[in-house]
Amino acid sequence: MKSLNIDIIFPWEIGLAIFLFGTIFIFLGIRQNKKKFDDFDKIPLTKATTKIFFGSIMLIFGSIQMLPIIF
Repeated sequence: MKSLNIDIIFPWEIGLAIFLFGTIFIFLGIRQNKKKFDDFDKIPLTKATTKIFFGSIMLIFGSIQMLPIIF
């Protein structure tokens, strides 16, 4: 059986934490995307698409770190 040659950097516990933070970022980004900002004083520092993008990267990275649990 050939391997994918993907090495882990952190233990699976940290991978699980990264996975959970990524899920939270995606949830917050989707929730922020639904709101309309009419007042310029309440504009958030980061856009919703940025939160969704970094959350999805964290989800993928956390999943790779949890590969030893799966196999």
